[in-house]
Amino acid sequence: MKYYTLITIFLLMSIVYANSQQKGINVIYGDHHLFTVETPTNWINDKEAASTIGLTNFFYCIDDKSKSVKSYMFANGIDKGNPQDSLNAFVDGDIEAFKEKYPNAKISKFEIGHTPPIIGAIALSYTNLHDRFKEEVVYLETEMTFIVLTFSADNENDYQKYSNVFDSEFIGTFQFIGNDPTPFLEWQKNNQN
Repeated sequence: MKYYTLITIFLLMSIVYANSQQKGINVIYGDHHLFTVETPTNWINDKEAASTIGLTNFFYCIDDKSKSVKSYMFANGIDKGNPQDSLNAFVDGDIEAFKEKYPNAKISKFEIGHTPPIIGAIALSYTNLHDRFKEEVVYLETEMTFIVLTFSADNENDYQKYSNVFDSEFIGTFQFIGNDPTPFLEWQKNNQN
C-alpha cells in the first residue's frame, strides 16, 4: 500500500511542478505542509517584496505596480507546535495581536464550510482600520498546520474590484497537497535543469 501512495505522491508532484511552470501556480511548503495557490489573472507575485516580510509570496494587481501603497494578497502556512493546538486558539491569538496594532478595529468572525483534509475553517473581516480600508483573512486547519489566506484592501474601490479575485481566483485555486513536502522537494531537486 505504501508503494502505491508514494507513486501517487510523485505523480501529483510532477503535475503540480509542471503546472506551476505554465499557469502561475505557487507552491508553498513548510515542515508539515505543502499546498498551492494560483497567481490571479493580471496579478504579480512579488517574491522579493515577500522575502522582506518573511513570506514566500505577495500578490498585487499589475495595474497597481507603480502605486506606493497597494492592495495585496498572500498565503502562508504555520505548522502547529502541538497537534492538539486548536484553530480557535490560533485565530484568537491573531485577533489579539491585530487589536494591539488596531485598537479600534471592528472584527467579524464566522466559520465557513470545508472538506477533508481541511478539518476547520474560519473567516475574519477587519474594518475600521487606520491605514487601510479592510482586511479579510481565511484560516484553514489541517492535522498539522494552520493555513492563512489574506486579502488587504487599501481603499473601498480596490475592495470592490478585488474581493471577487480573492474569493474565486485565489482561495478558489487553493489545493492542499499533504503534510509531508519531502517527496516533492526531492523530486524538484532531481528534476531541475
